[in-house]
Amino acid sequence: MYRPYAEELVKNDKAYYAFDTPEELDAVREQAKQMGMPNWQYNSVTRVSLKNSLTLPADEVARKLAAGDPYVIRMKMPRNHDVRFEDEIRGWVVVNTNNLDDKVLFKSDGMPTYHLANIVDDHLMEISHVIRGEEWLPSAPLHVLLYEAFGWTAPKFAHLPLLLRPDGNGKLSKRDGDRLGFPVFPLNWTTAEGELYSGYRENGYFKGAFINMLAFLGWNPGTTQDIFVGRISKRFYP
Repeated sequence: MYRPYAEELVKNDKAYYAFDTPEELDAVREQAKQMGMPNWQYNSVTRVSLKNSLTLPADEVARKLAAGDPYVIRMKMPRNHDVRFEDEIRGWVVVNTNNLDDKVLFKSDGMPTYHLANIVDDHLMEISHVIRGEEWLPSAPLHVLLYEAFGWTAPKFAHLPLLLRPDGNGKLSKRDGDRLGFPVFPLNWTTAEGELYSGYRENGYFKGAFINMLAFLGWNPGTTQDIFVGRISKRFYP
């Protein structure tokens, strides 16, 4: 279902076919590394010297497609363009496209990447708010550009700070939660494999305290007040 959307982007000059093989890209990266550029990217500057539908003659592109040559579809990132969006937590975020690469949207195996699939899915499901961890903040400018490329209204974005393990070493996982005494789930949960993960309710936490904690994930009122359970409980538990 995602291929027509990827093809639409190519048709509207928002994306392009890239025929570079993994071996060819590895060679380019190694050459760049030897020249002192360890963080080589496929972007608006480097794409002009690579094998894609922006550099190859149209008849050769058509021949490659007809012959079934492997390709990916990459986002055609505009050059030196400021992407602006308002995050519900962080305020205005501005990223220049010169710092972004031409991400793969559609892979050679016929499957979309997350970047394309989540935009299409969220649009079709009429998602109004995307609330996710801050590790996705670097990808948000691409997602904003994709919404613009399709002519769709983007949802509100809120990028939450990550929950760390109690020892402060990395992100909290469901296994870390039980092992280190910090539940991850609101209720006890058993996986299909029979693994049991404890929940806040079974650990004796009141529902108001749990909701109060959720309210403080990525936000604070700017005061010393740290209990909002009364107001929150009335809203969610009339």
